[in-house]
Amino acid sequence: MSDLTARARFATPLHARTAELCTTNLWAEECGFTVPALYTSAREEHEALATRVTLADLSARQCWLIEGADAAAYASVLTTSDAERIAPGETARTLWCDDAGYVRGEGLLARFAATTFELSTAVRDFAWVLDGARSFDVKLVNATGSRAVIGVRGPRAADLLAAAGLLGGDGAGAGKVVRPAWRPAQVSLVRDGEALELWMQADDGAVVWDRLWRAGATLGVAAIGAETLETARIENAAPRAGIDWRPAQLARDASDLRVPADLGFALDLSRRFNGAEALRRLKAPRTRTLVQLTANTAMTPGPVMLRGTTVGAIMSTAWSDARAASVALAWADRDAARPGTKLTAGTTNAEVTRDVFGFA
Repeated sequence: MSDLTARARFATPLHARTAELCTTNLWAEECGFTVPALYTSAREEHEALATRVTLADLSARQCWLIEGADAAAYASVLTTSDAERIAPGETARTLWCDDAGYVRGEGLLARFAATTFELSTAVRDFAWVLDGARSFDVKLVNATGSRAVIGVRGPRAADLLAAAGLLGGDGAGAGKVVRPAWRPAQVSLVRDGEALELWMQADDGAVVWDRLWRAGATLGVAAIGAETLETARIENAAPRAGIDWRPAQLARDASDLRVPADLGFALDLSRRFNGAEALRRLKAPRTRTLVQLTANTAMTPGPVMLRGTTVGAIMSTAWSDARAASVALAWADRDAARPGTKLTAGTTNAEVTRDVFGFA
């Protein structure tokens, strides 16, 4: 059984708090951990996310520490990011590739000090990452399960962090990580795009959750589960490993293989990183790109058609109350990827809302 598809076996460090709030007793598997699928109802959780502030348990992610004199050098070879150029207190959304240049994983690389990095990801690939570090003066630690991660979402997210004393000066800007001065625990505030996250040791997770929950009482704070997060990511056209694309080590055939450009990454191929040489030799243009579709009725994973010809496949779907429509992410041929193109998904008429990576 693969890392990515292993069944849930573990509770997250925040399980005691989330279980108290999970009135539905509905649970989901995330990267080998159990997390609430839905705390109350989809409508209530989406309303809180859209208008107030929410907390989410994101502790199921993999967390790998890269430490030592060669930490930056190794991270630069391992990933598609030039880690030497990431200053302490900064982050980079990154990929790592196999020797043939196909993507094995995607995550957020954070630099905390000159010789300390942390890679947060939903892809379970630590054994391969560890194997590549043999010739470097570096120590790798799989800290998965020893970290608690709390996602803070919604228009009043900054208000909640300020009320809890966890905003950290001016707060974390895009691509930044700061450590608020809060004595009971060492907390890192990370901004990944528009999303705010708090990273901390597992033993401090409940303490930080309780502080946020108390501070958010007057802000209407609510907890949101995996189903609400899944709908939000599809609405925001954020692809997910293992669902919208397969890591190379799990590919069933060549059609599953993705190069960095397929996932919206424009790389400096003159740099040395694993897979760069193979990517430099790659001449054939990629023929499919990821698009977002909308429809008035529910869509399901499966082929999409243009004038009777199969031009792609839907990978993930959700119903969006905000749009009163079904939304989906699908791989589509270049000629079918332009916004406004009308496609057929089963018996449903769908329209391309956007080309996720601007490939067309």
